[in-house]
Amino acid sequence: MLHNFVHRLDETIVELMADKKDIPILCQFCNDGIIVWQNRQHVFSPSTYTLLKQFFDAPNMMLSKEDIRQDVLNDDDASEGSLRQSILEARKELRRTGFPYRIETIVRKGYRLVAE
Repeated sequence: MLHNFVHRLDETIVELMADKKDIPILCQFCNDGIIVWQNRQHVFSPSTYTLLKQFFDAPNMMLSKEDIRQDVLNDDDASEGSLRQSILEARKELRRTGFPYRIETIVRKGYRLVAE
């Protein structure tokens, strides 16, 4: 019974946090892994580009691990390690390019893009 309560509480917290103000998207996604931000082109690997596009298409919304495996890694059976590696690369690229966003972990559920 306590486990069900904690699970519902986790879901409620995720829903409430998703209601925060939308993140202003000040960048443009081009073809070939290029994102234009502050009049500068930033080149990303195909998987990092796809992952960032997914996050920017749904700012402040959680992307489940299953969604990332299916839509970004194109592999429903991708290991937890490859999923974490993709998120790590995206986080590193956000810092490298100076984008004012970060990828937040929602424990056991997924990830979401939030403003710094």
